Amino acid sequence: MDYAATCEGCRAMYAGRTPPGEAPCRTCRIDPMEENRDALNIFFQVRYQLIMSMDVPIDINHLAIEAAMRREGVEGQGCFNKVLALGHWWIERIRDKDGGE
Repeated sequence: MDYAATCEGCRAMYAGRTPPGEAPCRTCRIDPMEENRDALNIFFQVRYQLIMSMDVPIDINHLAIEAAMRREGVEGQGCFNKVLALGHWWIERIRDKDGGE
């Protein structure tokens, strides 16, 4: 199943398919709390900007996070820290999936 970064984007993606489909809203993630929206938006933009070591991701690129935050007009260490936390969670999921460390 494919998902877009936002609910609106996901609905548009499914509606634009041939034949048009309906987004799997009931089985998708819940809407984020307002204070986490910026961090999630930034994370979805940089989630594949990983720093690799021996074919294993070890961190998310901090410069990519900062660039995305500047581009979106998001300020604050709190948002940056939330994106880092999501990045580390994402890396653990990748490692678990690939049977890493």
